[in-house]
Amino acid sequence: MKNKRGAVNLTDLAIGIVILGIVTSVGATVLINVRDTNTENDTAYNLSNDAAIGLGEYGNWFKILVIVGIAAVILALIFTAFTRGGGGGVTY
Repeated sequence: MKNKRGAVNLTDLAIGIVILGIVTSVGATVLINVRDTNTENDTAYNLSNDAAIGLGEYGNWFKILVIVGIAAVILALIFTAFTRGGGGGVTY
């Protein structure tokens, strides 16, 4: 019986992107609220401010992560299309 390959499932990529977006948004909101409830130059203020800046930098890279994920799916489709069926090795 021949091994049939189905289409590439994009659900995992889409769910991952949505979860990353939600976690980043909620995390940034929580960190900014913690920062705003503390006095300036306090330890909790400084830590939450540094973490919020870090999440902001991660948000700047989010578009690139999405592009890399889509490129990986496209490469998987190309490699799947050009692989030969059957279990034989390459003969020269």
